[in-house]
Amino acid sequence: YAREMLGDVESVAAIKIQDIKRHWAQISQRQNLTIVLSGNFNRVKWIKWIEESTKNMGPGKIVSKKFDVPTLSSPIQSFIESKKEQSHVMIGYHGLTITDPERYTLQIMQSILAGQGGRLFLELRDKNSLAYSVSPMRMEGLETGYFGAYIGCSPEKVQKALSMLSEQFTLLTSELVGPEELLRAQRYLIGRHDIDLQSAGSVASSILYDEIYGNDANEGLAVAEKYFAVTAGRIQKLAKKIFSQKSVTTVVGPINPWA
Repeated sequence: YAREMLGDVESVAAIKIQDIKRHWAQISQRQNLTIVLSGNFNRVKWIKWIEESTKNMGPGKIVSKKFDVPTLSSPIQSFIESKKEQSHVMIGYHGLTITDPERYTLQIMQSILAGQGGRLFLELRDKNSLAYSVSPMRMEGLETGYFGAYIGCSPEKVQKALSMLSEQFTLLTSELVGPEELLRAQRYLIGRHDIDLQSAGSVASSILYDEIYGNDANEGLAVAEKYFAVTAGRIQKLAKKIFSQKSVTTVVGPINPWA
C-alpha cells in the first residue's frame, strides 16, 4: 500500500509485452472469474451466454497474493517543508482488513468523529478554531488497513491540534459512547448504505467485490443488523486496540513542529 498505484519510472519502464501476456493468461481463467448480474434480466439467456463465452477458458486457479505487514516498533514523525501559509497534518494507525467483522464497529467510530456534528469538527474547529478542515480517515485492505485523521491548520497551531486530536482518540478508549450518539451514527450509516444501493449497478458491485475479496456474496446487501449490533463496549475495545499501536504522523508546511 505504500507504493505508487501507477508505479514509478523504473517499474513502468521495466514492463515488457511478454509480462502483460503472461499475467493476462494467468488471471483470465474460469476459477479466477466472477460474473454478477443484477436487475431485470433473462436468467436462461445470460447463463447460456456466459457458458458459451467461457467454454474455451482454462480452469486455472484463483490468483491470490498477500504481503506481510510489519508492525511499527516506534512512532514515526515525518516533516516536509512547504512555503505556504497552511500546514497539512495526517496521523494514522494500522486499521482492519476488508474481511474483519469489526470493520462495522470502525465505521461507527469514524462516523462519531466525522462531519459537522462529529467530535473532531466540534472540538477542534468549532470550539477551539484549530483547524480549517479536520476529518477522520479509514481504509480496509486485504492484509491490513489504516485509521487516523487529517487536519489542515495554521502552522503555529499544529502542536495544539495534534494534542487535541490525541485527546479525542483517548476519549474513545476511556469513556463509553453515549446511546444517542451511537444511535445517530448507526442510523446515518444505514441510511447512506441504503441510498448507495438504489441502483442495480450498485447491487452488482457490492456482490462482486464481496465475492472477490473473500466475504459472503450477500455481505453488503443487508448491513442494518450489523450496525445495530455495534455496542459502546465494542467501540471502546476496538479504540483501545487501534490507538495502543505506534502511530505515523506527517506534516507538510512551513514549520517543523518537532524541531
